Amino acid sequence: MGNVLPILIADDPEALVELCGVNLLERLLRILQRLGFRRALVLSTTPEIIGAEVAKRSWARQKVIVYVVPGATGPLTPQLVLEQGESERFLIVPADVYCDPRLLAALCARDSSAALVDSNPPEFARFLIRNPCGPALVTKDFLSAFSTTTPFFQQLKERVDNRKIDIVDAAAEDHYIVSMRRRVRPFCFPAPAEQNRRLAERVILDSAQKGTLDLPAYIHAPIETRIISLLCKTRITPNQITIAGFIIGCSATAAFAVGRVGFGILAALIFGIVDGLDGKQSRVKIETTERGKWEHHLDYLIENSWWATIAFHLWRSGEFPNVFYFLALLVGSHLLDEFAKRRAKMAKGRLLDDVTPFDRAFRLIAARRNVYVWMLACGFLLGALPQTYAVICGWAAFSAAVHLVRSICICHGAVRSFVAIRS
Repeated sequence: MGNVLPILIADDPEALVELCGVNLLERLLRILQRLGFRRALVLSTTPEIIGAEVAKRSWARQKVIVYVVPGATGPLTPQLVLEQGESERFLIVPADVYCDPRLLAALCARDSSAALVDSNPPEFARFLIRNPCGPALVTKDFLSAFSTTTPFFQQLKERVDNRKIDIVDAAAEDHYIVSMRRRVRPFCFPAPAEQNRRLAERVILDSAQKGTLDLPAYIHAPIETRIISLLCKTRITPNQITIAGFIIGCSATAAFAVGRVGFGILAALIFGIVDGLDGKQSRVKIETTERGKWEHHLDYLIENSWWATIAFHLWRSGEFPNVFYFLALLVGSHLLDEFAKRRAKMAKGRLLDDVTPFDRAFRLIAARRNVYVWMLACGFLLGALPQTYAVICGWAAFSAAVHLVRSICICHGAVRSFVAIRS
């Protein structure tokens, strides 16, 4: 992004409208950092207010150096843009809009000037959308052809209407996100009116929800979203939520180790909900970090400590003398399952759980932590904990076998397609 200079047009109060606990200007600056930008200009007719906002410490955009430039008393003009630097390309974004990061990335990927539009917004969000949406990538040569005195956005709209500039259409962009296992419709809309703010926040909250879930996660999802709708308006960070989850997870491990199985299962059930909150909080508030991507390794360590301490409890109590053989089967099945999923992703470019309708249906009940915990809860209530543990280990082996077969089929299909293309 080194050859693109982002310029945000920020005026009070529109740019400081908060959605899900983050004002629109701050949200855009956080997005710019995650797109790889390290500096940005903010043009404003209210530089004192905007400057005070930008000066506030924000770890989520600390890598971006922001320069607040007092603007003219009127609307933005091409001349004012050209005066801001020697860059050959400018990413011009009104700071009073919510914009999906993928749309800004699509603009930056263009070699020529382009404006963002949304030709077919969903019915429920149609009254939120403005066309053109506002953000645009313009080259210095393209901008030089503009009238120096006529407002920039007025001239941009005329060129969009007359098809004299390329467009990036939000409706035509690829909606599928591999890591989310679902299609997430990208939006760009201006600061909503007070009566529409709840709908705008619902759009943001929905975009943070992953798809293709296991059965327990479908019950967790609305609970998590409701909690995040409250947490996002606090100063609680995703890392703090992760630490809280770690404490709850360790509490479950300790409870299993001392034989308090009921308390351990309750803590594990709570962990199942808390574990989904940190990721949602980071996506909703644009607080993702590289360290956060390793959080699932910590989860894996915690959940394996559960299976090990439950096995230890069952062995020590004499209820299941051969339990460690089953624990070895469980761990081995998990390793085989990860291998199968990794190979499928390399061949297909998406997660194995979301390749076909069969894979999505099987994930509902496939061997996973949430499914195990629910099975343990039922087994504990029925007084059949040893038998349930054995069933869990067997189900892990069966799920791994299914995924291995599916991985082989997917990889074989990918090889045949490659050979057909080469021939």
